[in-house]
Amino acid sequence: MATSGFTAADGTVLAAERFVGSGPPIVLLHAGVADSRAWTAVAADLAGRGFDVAAYDRRGFGGTPAAGTPDHVADLGAVITGLDRGPAWLAGNSQGGRIALDLALAEPDLVAGLVLIAPAVSGSPDPGEDELDADTLR
Repeated sequence: MATSGFTAADGTVLAAERFVGSGPPIVLLHAGVADSRAWTAVAADLAGRGFDVAAYDRRGFGGTPAAGTPDHVADLGAVITGLDRGPAWLAGNSQGGRIALDLALAEPDLVAGLVLIAPAVSGSPDPGEDELDADTLR
């Protein structure tokens, strides 16, 4: 494991842990209540199987400052480009899953495949307070 970083389009350095391997690249995207450390055990296991793994902190999480105007999809694209290995597999949990899915739709040439764990989904409407009554929650 090596601590590294990837540079976003606006120059912000996205803190990352990198497990370099000769296999396919995999980028791990954390949930909105965590940072890249949530993936440490998974990253180590995948690296032990030869995969080239990167787990990075989104803006305002872990070791990445909350700098600039966040464009999490563009930042993920910068991480994949920074790996310099072609399309990457993306594994994302919750908000990380949403970002992975959004990038796959916007830039399919950067994505080899997706592993989505309870992803949020862009464009889905949030229920209004009047919809969250006792009947809805039964």
